[in-house]
Amino acid sequence: MSSPDQPGPPLQRQRIAVAVGIGAVAGLLSYAFLSRPGSGGDYFFVWSAARSLLSGQNPYHVVAIGPENPGNDALLYPLPALLLIAPLAWLPVAASGGTFVGIASALLAYALLKDGYWRLPIFLSAPFLMAVSLGQWSPLVTAAALEANLGFVFAAKPNLGLAAWIYRPNIRAIVVGVVIVLVSFLVLPSWPIDWYHNIAARPEKLSPVRTLGGPILLLALLRWRRPEARLFLAMACVPQALFFYDQLALGLIPRTLRQSLILSLASFALLLTWFYRLGPGDYYVQQAVPYATGLYFVALVLLLWPLTTRPRETDQPAPAAGVPNAAGGTPVSAS
Repeated sequence: MSSPDQPGPPLQRQRIAVAVGIGAVAGLLSYAFLSRPGSGGDYFFVWSAARSLLSGQNPYHVVAIGPENPGNDALLYPLPALLLIAPLAWLPVAASGGTFVGIASALLAYALLKDGYWRLPIFLSAPFLMAVSLGQWSPLVTAAALEANLGFVFAAKPNLGLAAWIYRPNIRAIVVGVVIVLVSFLVLPSWPIDWYHNIAARPEKLSPVRTLGGPILLLALLRWRRPEARLFLAMACVPQALFFYDQLALGLIPRTLRQSLILSLASFALLLTWFYRLGPGDYYVQQAVPYATGLYFVALVLLLWPLTTRPRETDQPAPAAGVPNAAGGTPVSAS
């Protein structure tokens, strides 16, 4: 049921048109960001590694040398991520990253529009801007949280993928993910050990619940019956980059247009506060941790916000499969 605060879903052709438009704008913006001299964003690493893999090298033993990798960092992505990027690896890094972000953003928009326009402020949030500028995976992972057919993405980002899967658990995502992992073993059997050696030396990934004040986030247990609460709890517990972009899926927490706008505006307030408080010589990624974590506290307030409208079906326990509901119909299990 639509309301002035939460308009109804668009027609299919409108849904496609809006999704394509958002994807095109996001892709062009990402291309512009990644085209800057000496910048390939985070996408540079998976793009470079995919090219190494296609040339017959072990990407975990190859360090990309160049201005895009001033710290000579090793590959930190699992092999399934390279397999998904491989079809775009022949393009220059900016074109490849722009195409990747554009497709991911279009898929996310299409998935969000299933419920109406009210979730679209997620594209005006700081996490989305950061994801676009760096060529990050969070738009695609967030889309996969809504669309079971995109569950294969979880194998590429297993930390965020786990949280996204908990939002709407389905067997299809597990099966496809297992298939991709099995294929990755055929391509490079040693990759899990090689990957572990690379990530073991990089302990900067943090779980928000383990940061200062983080245990307060467990108050989301008060809403544990709702899928948004389970998503929130999972995201609060999994290790992640607290640099805004990994927090994009928090945009699924709001239940109205007003709440979506509040979360997006708060995310930019936190981003700007972090930016203007940076001092000379500060390690900017580490300095962002309390501000990116702050976004969880904003989302927690929205999650615990008293319901002032008619509860949605997701606020109630789902009836068992095959048991008639109150309207006399037989519920169909979601995929």
